[in-house]
Amino acid sequence: MTIIDFLEDNAKKYGNEECLVEINPQKKPESYRTWREYNLVEPGRAKEVRRSITWSEFDELANKTANLLLSKGIKKNDKVTYHRM
Repeated sequence: MTIIDFLEDNAKKYGNEECLVEINPQKKPESYRTWREYNLVEPGRAKEVRRSITWSEFDELANKTANLLLSKGIKKNDKVTYHRM
């Protein structure tokens, strides 16, 4: 099973269920904590500080990223890196 198969399968099975959760980069917490700690320690602030996406959203974003790479001429087995300027 490829990652493509995995994402498509999970998007079909669990479409609107939460897939990925992270501390929202736009909301900088006062101290470093994991998203689980925010959920357990500060449940009132969890929604304010956490950001999540569903399986369907993750699948859609992965497809958009793949199509962007293809549109730039990236082909299978090409190496791609990210360089922040």
